[in-house]
Amino acid sequence: METMNKMDKVNQLTNQLLDSPKMISDKLPWNNWNSTVEDSESNIARWIGKIFSIGAFALLLGILYAVISPLWADATPYADSYQNGFFFDIQYNGETGEDEWGMKSFMTIIGLLLGTLLWAYAAFPISQVVRNIGNSIAQSKSNIINLIFLDVPVALIKLAGYLLAMIALFSALGGLIEFLTTLNLGGANIADMTSGLTEAASMGTEALFSVLNDTPLNVLGSTMAEMLNPDLSEFGIGAAWTVAGATGVFFSFVSILIILINLYVNVVIYQFIFGLASTLVRWVKAPYLPFKSL
Repeated sequence: METMNKMDKVNQLTNQLLDSPKMISDKLPWNNWNSTVEDSESNIARWIGKIFSIGAFALLLGILYAVISPLWADATPYADSYQNGFFFDIQYNGETGEDEWGMKSFMTIIGLLLGTLLWAYAAFPISQVVRNIGNSIAQSKSNIINLIFLDVPVALIKLAGYLLAMIALFSALGGLIEFLTTLNLGGANIADMTSGLTEAASMGTEALFSVLNDTPLNVLGSTMAEMLNPDLSEFGIGAAWTVAGATGVFFSFVSILIILINLYVNVVIYQFIFGLASTLVRWVKAPYLPFKSL
């Protein structure tokens, strides 16, 4: 009996020793890391949404800095060239044959100020697009496979398409103001702002067109690709109060519609391809003939 009591005592002490890490861990302040990691599968969508929210805030700051920073930039020599400022630039003096500092014209400064206000205003709805897409992902109730291979890609297609449409909208508004006022708003470089977005917004059609390229329908695929992916940098070209200028402004607004059509076509195509792949996987797991139910 005494031997049994000693063994029980040893087992009790051993269990207390082995349980001591858990006891200490439970008493640590703000210690919920285990549950955070162990329940991560149900929180991945929320974490992805949080990343989008952070990205939206960073995008807002980046656009605002890029738009407003020229206000305090002066015309200064930079390496072998010159960097023009907002109010001053380097102008060529025909009498001396040298470059000199000179203040920009009043109308040029007014146009640049209007362009700055336009794109500073646009920064907020543009960044909100990213946040809204993140919120939609955070609310997803899909399993991990559907989340990673369906919800997130579709969200990225929509994100790229909405950003393209938003940038095209403010670019078209800027072109309209320039057409009506003859001012040069300067503003953002559309080719730089939309770099990479067109490819991201066209994931669905790119996959479809890659298949069509190996078939006699390759001409149709290339034609549709050109129609659904217009070059935004070409719109809005033309002098104020001219037919060419009016045409450019008109097609700059039409491009917004084309971008949205491209967006929704790509979403449908990607969802169709994912559904086809899912059906194929289920068929591989349990093969059956199409007329099985007959």
